[in-house]
Amino acid sequence: MATVAANKLWAYIESLSLSKRDRSWLAGKLLQPTHDADPYEISPSGDSFFADKRNVKAVEDDISKAHAPHAKFTRLESKEDIISMINAM
Repeated sequence: MATVAANKLWAYIESLSLSKRDRSWLAGKLLQPTHDADPYEISPSGDSFFADKRNVKAVEDDISKAHAPHAKFTRLESKEDIISMINAM
């Protein structure tokens, strides 16, 4: 990516109201793209999300956390439940 384009992109990202954690995650994705796996080996759809081993690792970590004995879940059964959860973020 050309320096000018990268600077414009970074200025745009900084203009978004993202948390520091979200900005760091996004910067990491932009600076270090890692497409080192065949997504069809992991996903029948071949979604390119799965071509990045960091995404697969994040999903595996989330699954492990969900299976932990202390994990808590919020059941979303209606539109109101979803809106309530979003508003609570």
